Amino acid sequence: MNPTRTHRLGAIAVLAFTGPIAAAGLCACTSDDTTSSTPTPSSAAITSPPTGVVWQPFQGVELPVADQGPRDIEGPVAGGFDRSPAGAALAAIHATVRMSIATDSQWAVIGQQMLAPGAGRDAWATARAQISITTAITGGAPKILGYKVIRYMLDATDIEVYSRHPDDSVTRNTTQVVWQREDWRLRLPDNPTTSPVTAVAAPPADLVVFTPR
Repeated sequence: MNPTRTHRLGAIAVLAFTGPIAAAGLCACTSDDTTSSTPTPSSAAITSPPTGVVWQPFQGVELPVADQGPRDIEGPVAGGFDRSPAGAALAAIHATVRMSIATDSQWAVIGQQMLAPGAGRDAWATARAQISITTAITGGAPKILGYKVIRYMLDATDIEVYSRHPDDSVTRNTTQVVWQREDWRLRLPDNPTTSPVTAVAAPPADLVVFTPR
């Protein structure tokens, strides 16, 4: 898989899982562990696509904004996602893309407000502080195709996000979001053993597809 392609949507694979200690700017947030939860939605709810989708750019990548969120976009930070499968998926997409391609002046606030506290976020912050991103993607940005909810619970949801790249290849980004402080936040694994971004032959047949741009 082309390393540049992986970075454009999945810089999380490079940044989120290296470095032992957090950058100081993110250490101020205290941990907010989730509680045990019970699956609630039907299979139909899990596979129902977001409604009212429009596309808004962030640093050269088009991101879906729907009735299920985000309802609050302030600078580089997006929040206000429904506590639903579609809301969780939208939160996962926005958090992974925004943390991956945020500029040097944006990434710390994204980490503070869109990522769940923990060792994974700390490691990502340390790694991100060692590189510099100053410009948006000007060509060859990936396109978000859709997602698949692997496991939905009220407090933690596992989601696969699929993207198509200019060479027509497809990648899958495996993510988890947790419900904290009345919103979904991306949780980065504490001790990852593999990259969350992998190349796949094609999107799955049961992909929840977004409205085309």
